[in-house]
Amino acid sequence: MELLSANMINTTTQIIVNDNTSTAENILNPDFRFQYSSANFANDLTTVTMRIAFTQTMAVDRIAICEHNLKDFTLFYDGVTANTFALTTTGDTTVSSYTTNSNTSHYWRCTQVNCTSVSIDMKKTITANQNKALGYFVISALETNFGNRVPSAQGYDLKVNPMQIRHTLSNGGVRLQTLNDKYEANIKFDYLTTAVRDELREIFDNHTELVFAPFGTTTAWDEIIFPCSWSGNFDFNNYSDNASTAGFSGSINLLETP
Repeated sequence: MELLSANMINTTTQIIVNDNTSTAENILNPDFRFQYSSANFANDLTTVTMRIAFTQTMAVDRIAICEHNLKDFTLFYDGVTANTFALTTTGDTTVSSYTTNSNTSHYWRCTQVNCTSVSIDMKKTITANQNKALGYFVISALETNFGNRVPSAQGYDLKVNPMQIRHTLSNGGVRLQTLNDKYEANIKFDYLTTAVRDELREIFDNHTELVFAPFGTTTAWDEIIFPCSWSGNFDFNNYSDNASTAGFSGSINLLETP
């Protein structure tokens, strides 16, 4: 369970791609129904290259790609295809390069790299000779993993809230206009160490956007990841037990951002 810094992809001007640029903005959208898709590369002998250019050197150690159709692809940094990311949690590979992939979403923990761009070469598709497609794309860095702790089942509540306008008609019937669906997560921890409490206080004090990735995996991932803000107060100064050395308890309310 991890909280990450804000997505380093935050504007369309960062995205450079060699086909169908009009759909490139969809990689910023955590709604997987919207995707980037090439228009003229429905051929496994062709490659779509998408580069995310930063305005300054960034420290990257977390990358996620959601709802893609890529069988053969490579993620690399600073424009050099040999500069793949070394994965610290391995599944079906040890570096960010695949030739026979069959998963449609990935979450990678990488050895931290300081770089000015991240690129993906999209070569072959899982179903041969389709246009290359890619949904939500996150490039980020770890803020905290809560000391490698996960909350109890009772201390973890994840839900999707529909954003709706309710119209009550003259005959008493109700019509709902659903504008969007947004994640909300409530997380409660007990017995956290002082070091983790201090990490959380620093995150809280920054009051910046975060990315929540509860259970990211390189294979068979449930694809739950979303940009969010910490809503409410900081209550991790409360002791978990009568002994102050037992650690700290508190809760976090995370609301998905626009």
